[in-house]
Amino acid sequence: MAEATTIARPYAQAVFDLASSTGKLAGWSESLNLLAAVTSDKSISGLISDPKVASDKLVELLMSICADKLDQEGENFLKVLTENGRLNVISEIAANFDELKAEAEKTVKADVVTAFKLSAPQKSKLEAALKKRLGCEVEISSRVDKSILGGAIIRAGDMIIDGTVTAQLDRLSSDLAH
Repeated sequence: MAEATTIARPYAQAVFDLASSTGKLAGWSESLNLLAAVTSDKSISGLISDPKVASDKLVELLMSICADKLDQEGENFLKVLTENGRLNVISEIAANFDELKAEAEKTVKADVVTAFKLSAPQKSKLEAALKKRLGCEVEISSRVDKSILGGAIIRAGDMIIDGTVTAQLDRLSSDLAH
């Protein structure tokens, strides 16, 4: 998987540079994520990996599926990826692009896992605290995991905060043992 990320990085950077210069970051993010979803479909990914399928036919098929969401620049990018045999890394390109976009917009996506559903005030308070700590805008997505007794696990970028009751008890046990 590291190879796919390495291959995807220059494509993501090139698209990011283009999108930044034209003010189309959101549009490109949407287009890349759509292409990633379409190419991850089993029937489409089978065609992508089939050497008997001509690249122009593949572009034609993908454009017929995504036509209303891809402009001329998107179609050109799709052609470049197809001709270079890089459609198999479009998911990594989209992920890299979204990271670059979030960095440029000074936003971070935080995944919060809790034992119970967060209320709106709890979510707002957590967003404010993370914004203060990280120094950027925070978009929270939360989910419930019943195996957590209490507290939360927060993943934001490279940072992981394990504030679960289990983790706190483990730290306390370790402190008492030493």
